Amino acid sequence: MVKVKALYPLFFPFAVFLCAAIAQAQVKGMWVVRYSLTSPAAARKIVDRAAEAGVTDLFVQFYARGEAYYHSANIPRADCVSPGFDPLAIMLAECKARRIRIHAWINVYFAWSSDQKPKDRRHVYYQRKDWFEADPSGRSLRDYSQRELTAAGIEGIYLSPAGEEAKRYLRELVREILFKYDVDGIHLDYVRYGKLDFSYGPANRAAFKSRYGLDPIDLRNGDARLKQYRDTWHLWRMYQITDLVASLKIDIHRFNPWVRLSAAVKPDPDEARNGFGQDWPAWLANDWVDFVVLMNYSQNTETVLRLAQKSMRHKGRGRVYVGLGAWRDSMDGIMDKVRALRQAGIGDIVLFSYDGLAQRGITFETLKQRGF
Repeated sequence: MVKVKALYPLFFPFAVFLCAAIAQAQVKGMWVVRYSLTSPAAARKIVDRAAEAGVTDLFVQFYARGEAYYHSANIPRADCVSPGFDPLAIMLAECKARRIRIHAWINVYFAWSSDQKPKDRRHVYYQRKDWFEADPSGRSLRDYSQRELTAAGIEGIYLSPAGEEAKRYLRELVREILFKYDVDGIHLDYVRYGKLDFSYGPANRAAFKSRYGLDPIDLRNGDARLKQYRDTWHLWRMYQITDLVASLKIDIHRFNPWVRLSAAVKPDPDEARNGFGQDWPAWLANDWVDFVVLMNYSQNTETVLRLAQKSMRHKGRGRVYVGLGAWRDSMDGIMDKVRALRQAGIGDIVLFSYDGLAQRGITFETLKQRGF
């Protein structure tokens, strides 16, 4: 893994000033949750307000819970999207007109989160159970109630990263967007397990047993003689996700090489790998993503800065953007974090989210005036 060390000569004030100035000239991004894509007028308003704030990049949620917020031949359209309305097409045209980069935000493995089943039988929810992850007893997440999932600390039902058919489904989903829409980026979210302990789906277990001769459930008995297999099982699960990410990068390079691939990731690289099977440092080191965006949502500025600086040591051949939890912070809190990051030479910042800021009454004009 490539490690990059940045030297900041604090004894040289001009260098500090130059470093901060360079950081201020970087990415000013914002996530836009699908709930805001209610009409053509609403979509245009989003881009107008983003332009007012000097936003350079919008990460807009166009695929979530197995539903499309664009015209798709394969994915069922979300119920809230009227038949004649294509949110992605309108957002794309508006962003291009204002020279704002637009990234199609995709919830990768997170497939559903309601006890009420999807209406459209084409929904991924209705695929075979071996498409989905399971708990350590082998119980499929699709058999959990939403209350049980919430109690377990999992957002909803997750696809299994090891399932070959699920991988093909996700690759085709991204290819369709690439072929139909001139987006600037593909942005992966929930490109991880719900929790690493909930990764015992049929596809993962069968593939591992075929390769190593052991059912991974049997590795939970604490037998010291099986430690090497437990380590291998951990690496195996991470690799399944990495395999999809690398495959998507290959597809993008083949069809639309100018499109950038990114991922929203857990802000602590150790927690990401050990708790969620998300080896994003390897993705950066091997050029499988162009950048990651840390979901660095703490309200504590010191925590945000500490995690950002730790993550910068893993940027490899790509870049690390810092995502801030603006929906839960005050205007002063947001700007404290922005200033601290820029003073540390970290200038690529993304706010979560357009919707959260609007709900808190923080205007985009104010963001610009305060120096975002």
